Amino acid sequence: MSDKNKLVVKISGREYTLSSSESREYMLSLADLVDKKMQQVTCSDPTLSTANAAVLTAVNLADDCIRLKKNEQALSQSILAYTEKIRALEEELAKLKRRY
Repeated sequence: MSDKNKLVVKISGREYTLSSSESREYMLSLADLVDKKMQQVTCSDPTLSTANAAVLTAVNLADDCIRLKKNEQALSQSILAYTEKIRALEEELAKLKRRY
């Protein structure tokens, strides 16, 4: 038996029931994020239907996700490069210590 939390949230004025093994606070934060993004989309074009606003919101969130993944990859590559530099400097320092 899985421990699923159920929670009714409001997104764009409509109620939805979320079911997840994540915490109530986490589900609320997800719903809040989606609601805020939906508000941004509908404010930019109040004539959008709920379905169109939802699709545009999904596209915006997907864009955010892809950009964050690219940033994460770039940071990971930087960390690897710095790690290699540190390792090379440590080797150089060890050689210098052996000389003196």
